[in-house]
Amino acid sequence: MRIHRELTIAGLVILGAGGACSRAPEARTYQLTGQVLAVKPETNEILVKHEDIPGFMPAMTMPYVVKDPALLEGRAAGDLITATLTVEETLGYLSAITRTGSAPLPEDARTTIPAAAGIDLLTPGDTVPDTALSDQDEQPITLAAFRGHAAAVTFIYTRCPLPQYCPLMDRRFAEVQAAAAADAALAGRIRLLSISFDPQFDRAAVLRGHAKSLGADPAVWRFATATETAVDRLAARFGVARSESLVFMPNATTALAASAATLDLAEIKNVIERLTDKHYQRMFALGLAKTSERA
Repeated sequence: MRIHRELTIAGLVILGAGGACSRAPEARTYQLTGQVLAVKPETNEILVKHEDIPGFMPAMTMPYVVKDPALLEGRAAGDLITATLTVEETLGYLSAITRTGSAPLPEDARTTIPAAAGIDLLTPGDTVPDTALSDQDEQPITLAAFRGHAAAVTFIYTRCPLPQYCPLMDRRFAEVQAAAAADAALAGRIRLLSISFDPQFDRAAVLRGHAKSLGADPAVWRFATATETAVDRLAARFGVARSESLVFMPNATTALAASAATLDLAEIKNVIERLTDKHYQRMFALGLAKTSERA
């Protein structure tokens, strides 16, 4: 059985369904100039190494989605482009792409979204890889450290301002941390880990500052990174390709990968409550628990 990319839970709450009468904020647009490093038509994604986007984000390499698949037709690694980045309340995407030329790719450029070729996906019940990570205090950490706890892991860029990716995950984890602190049944029993895809920028001091800005309690919520290749391989083994995904783990084994865009705090808390239940953990270890069941 392969890891599920989406979590199906009865009574799923659709985010944004409330407040239908309120007026959504107007979309903002920004101009982007950069070079295409990779194109992934099957997921409507394009990887771009871009210059500063004034008023929005610094220069970096980021995967962007397009709503219109036709925008990716004819696009190839090496293309120099200008593009329009449209940012809505819960989604950021490229709404226009214009090729302006071509140039050789930088020698150190990543060319995948992310590296996943030849990776065996973990299946529910598998022990998670003991990938060596370094946390915000420059201390070594591995996922094995979460044995004895229910944990949720996500992958982020601290510089990413796109609302459907890292800011969404940061909000979800902040909500879970607060909910666990207020619930005696969960306090001390869960762990949260945000792993950066961007180790060149997200060094220990940056991760520490990001954690502080979010009010992350280091006893519950840690931030870490590793080499770009190590992080990409770890994410790929979980079946995670974007930074709106999270992975739930009971006792340092894999449960499932899910999209935060489909889950609100109640759903996430429900999953974590199940993962802290010893009866569920025993069933899970025997391969009897189903990821779509409620406790």
